[in-house]
Amino acid sequence: MPPSRTPRHAAPAPSRRRTTVLPAVLLLSVGLALGGLAVLPHTSHSPIALTAAAASSPVVIPEQQTIVSNRRDLSLLDGADTLASRAPARASRSRRVPPVAKHVPEYVRPGVGILTSGFKWRWGRMHTGIDLAGPYGSPIRAVTNAVVIEADRESGYGNIIKLQHADGVVTYYAHLSKILVQVGEHVTAGQQIANEGDTGHSTGPHLHFEVRINDVPINPIPWLRQHGIYI
Repeated sequence: MPPSRTPRHAAPAPSRRRTTVLPAVLLLSVGLALGGLAVLPHTSHSPIALTAAAASSPVVIPEQQTIVSNRRDLSLLDGADTLASRAPARASRSRRVPPVAKHVPEYVRPGVGILTSGFKWRWGRMHTGIDLAGPYGSPIRAVTNAVVIEADRESGYGNIIKLQHADGVVTYYAHLSKILVQVGEHVTAGQQIANEGDTGHSTGPHLHFEVRINDVPINPIPWLRQHGIYI
């Protein structure tokens, strides 16, 4: 074989390999100098390629991948959360709440008179209630819902009504001129149960009002205040 010919199975010339590597090295250097590299999208027919890009340019990912940013995107992908499914909930939240009915007072003032005597020792004995002096015949009202357990005349108290409340408290209304309820009757807060008078041991028209718990009299003024009534 003449020395000037090269066999067909000989390795390719070194110069041909350099021509393939140098452009890639050059492209890499230029991309770094410009601020970064970007990955171009590829399909099944084309490979991923690198090009020079600015530092702020985003990285482009293959078309086959999808990034989901949050759970809502996941639900949108599988069709579980759609605008149609959320519409009824949004509509229900927009409905206006109906106005609340006016509150009926649970406790009221028992009489219209002014305070003339308190819960204290008086004339050598304990005055076990308060006196509210008002015009003769003024309405006397149940302070709250209760049941009439006594409606009669009693020594010293004159005409008296006793009401038992749901919590066991008993209230007295004494020195009445007229009784308008009877034993066993259910009365409501503010209902008129009698008229003011001066029967029994009395120096003038007034209501004697008592509060008793387990048959022990307590000061009615703080008890009334606990229920929003100020004398």
